[in-house]
Amino acid sequence: MRRPMEVAKLIGLLLVGLWVLGVIWAGSAEVSAAAPVTLYTSESLDKVNEMKLDFEKRNPGVALNIYRSGTQVVISKLQAEFQAGGTLADMIWMADIDYFEDLARKDLLAAYTPPEADKAPAKFKYEGGRYHEVRLIFNTVAYNTLRVKTRPSSWKDLTDPQFKGKVGVASPFYSGAAFSTLGTQVNLPGFGWEFYRKLKGNAVVVEQSNGTVAKKLATGEFSVVSVVDFMVREAKAAGSPVDHIWPKEGAILVPTPVGILKGAKNPEGARAFLRYLYSPEGQRLFAQQGYVPVLPGIEGPRGVPSEKLEVVLTDQAYIGKHREELKAKYRELFELK
Repeated sequence: MRRPMEVAKLIGLLLVGLWVLGVIWAGSAEVSAAAPVTLYTSESLDKVNEMKLDFEKRNPGVALNIYRSGTQVVISKLQAEFQAGGTLADMIWMADIDYFEDLARKDLLAAYTPPEADKAPAKFKYEGGRYHEVRLIFNTVAYNTLRVKTRPSSWKDLTDPQFKGKVGVASPFYSGAAFSTLGTQVNLPGFGWEFYRKLKGNAVVVEQSNGTVAKKLATGEFSVVSVVDFMVREAKAAGSPVDHIWPKEGAILVPTPVGILKGAKNPEGARAFLRYLYSPEGQRLFAQQGYVPVLPGIEGPRGVPSEKLEVVLTDQAYIGKHREELKAKYRELFELK
């Protein structure tokens, strides 16, 4: 039988042992805890935050951190980080497919195609799944229904003298959608730089972002604009006197790919987020937000115009070859700094 003193010592040693094990376990848990998934994006912050909340609810323990700015700002941040030795981003999602092509050429994107993507058109799973189109948006013509008596039908309505000084567009130096539209229209028969010279003659106002263009259309500061489609449907649903058309020459598909970077700190979490974007739940949320889902069988958004949707695919080959020339000519034409 142990004496009281020996028992006390034994209990003390056991408590110390348990404390040490607790410290070791806590340290191991800290090391093994999954890092958050960090997404760099040019997508609308309110909509991405909705996806973040829904994704985190459906994937307990996986946190999604978001850095959001305009496409060109995001690219500049990434390039600076790459030059400094590595980026904090696990995933990128923005409206500049040419930049994704460049990253793929440099082998900086990880190939991954989720099972949920099987039903999506193959043309939207780029370069063996290195980056993906998870929903569709278009640049189109929109108008203020109180300011415009006759519904527009063409991109060229933006050059109509009756709207002089009341036409708005987003800057291609900030908006990837605007840059895609510029590069596509400049090489489109019947448009070219002459179309943009006519816009300049009609006193077009170049705003920074599509969001600003959409807001000024809703207030009546602009009568007609070039803008992404979902923003107009969203404003219309909220009661603003706005609508958009599918131009007879075609609405311009704006590529907005998402991809996973090689060397991601949480690659499994990044793959989980991509699976979520392709899931029926993610696709239905896209439709609720006003986007056109990429998966068949998912009901589309409300407020889509009744006329037939003619689509002009982004002229990516031309844009990739003439990127700096496009920027220089646009800057000179519109006298931008």
